[in-house]
Amino acid sequence: MSSKWKRKGKSKFIMIDGYVKRSAAWKALTPVEKVAYIEVKWRYDGLNNGRIGLGCRELGDELNMGKTTASQALDGLQEKGFIVKAKPSAFNVKNRAVTEWRLTEYKCDVTGELPTKDFMKWSPEKKQQSAPPDTQSAPPDTSTPKLPENTHDSSLHRTVRPNSHVPQSAPPDTYRYTIGGSRHGA
Repeated sequence: MSSKWKRKGKSKFIMIDGYVKRSAAWKALTPVEKVAYIEVKWRYDGLNNGRIGLGCRELGDELNMGKTTASQALDGLQEKGFIVKAKPSAFNVKNRAVTEWRLTEYKCDVTGELPTKDFMKWSPEKKQQSAPPDTQSAPPDTSTPKLPENTHDSSLHRTVRPNSHVPQSAPPDTYRYTIGGSRHGA
């Protein structure tokens, strides 16, 4: 299958569209996931979306990382909607088929399905800001805070007033000396 659109050899390049790079899903990718995305996209030739063959062992070897890390990167890309598993791997004695992927930003070349761009629909999970309250402990005291008995003398519970009799500028003799060492108005 030859086509003028098929990229080969030195003319091959990878383009990441602006809307992809600005998406919340892209910003949430780890560096390893971004490199894995680039590797999957590198294997896309313009005619094989839905048949992009890449297993975690091969990805690990290609990017100099472990199989587990590569697998986690592919899982992260799937979770955030950049890729979809089109055909799972089938390793047995007779058949050694690698997992085949589809990039969601392009039309599927197998089924003709339009781009789903699932990563544009992805949003980060809302993380809880504080730990949940301990159910074993007593409820927090919501009564008004108790102030010390001697509050009128406490410096923590009174308004600080400026000391107006202290001058705010430097004394006049501070700038008496000049560069040449001569004194003015001594």
